[in-house]
Amino acid sequence: MTRTRYIITVSLIFTSLFSIGQSLDIPLITVRGSAVLFANPDEVLINVHIYKKAENMAAARMAYQKQSKEVIAFLKSNGIADEHIQSQYASAGPKRKRNSTEIDYYYSSQHINVCIRDLSKYDAIVNALIDMDVYGVGSANFRSDDIVELREEALRLAMRDAKKKAEMLTTEIGQRIGKAKLISEIQNSKTSFNAETYGSSTVTTGGTSVGSAQGFAPGQLEIKSIVTVSFELP
Repeated sequence: MTRTRYIITVSLIFTSLFSIGQSLDIPLITVRGSAVLFANPDEVLINVHIYKKAENMAAARMAYQKQSKEVIAFLKSNGIADEHIQSQYASAGPKRKRNSTEIDYYYSSQHINVCIRDLSKYDAIVNALIDMDVYGVGSANFRSDDIVELREEALRLAMRDAKKKAEMLTTEIGQRIGKAKLISEIQNSKTSFNAETYGSSTVTTGGTSVGSAQGFAPGQLEIKSIVTVSFELP
């Protein structure tokens, strides 16, 4: 994992009397601090979808089991460890014709989650899976081994930033800050770690079109923290 840079942005909110300040009759200054860290991903998680259909259930299941074994054997031969290959939910049954009770065909389906630790192998693995005629390769999720530590550091930087700005603003008016009376972290999908936001791709081979898996660019993962802090104005 390589941390390349961090960006701190701040939006300021002033209030002469916060809810806590009202009950305690203490004037407060409320500031919002944020910090962003960037890291290179260490691994990518993909989902392989196997879907086979036939005129009867036995044939559909046999075809699914054959391709599933081939896919797992291929993944292992390319250095994917056993613990990084996980079979997910499976389904099977008849598929009826539209607006009819007549059976069109039988199908057997399963998803396999695959964790690729060597990102340089992503293109080759996905392209080979396409050549094996799997039904689909799901969106790529990028992850970092150090996400917990990075989140903690981002929170510390956001808190430090909030305090610095509160001190700067009160100094400008000849005052100082006192104890923090309220600290809250703002949580939402845009500010939390979301690997899917960066460089995802989907390839479908079982339908009418096939997407290209080339041009793989993992980019960087963003870890952002935002805090709101209310300080006393003694």
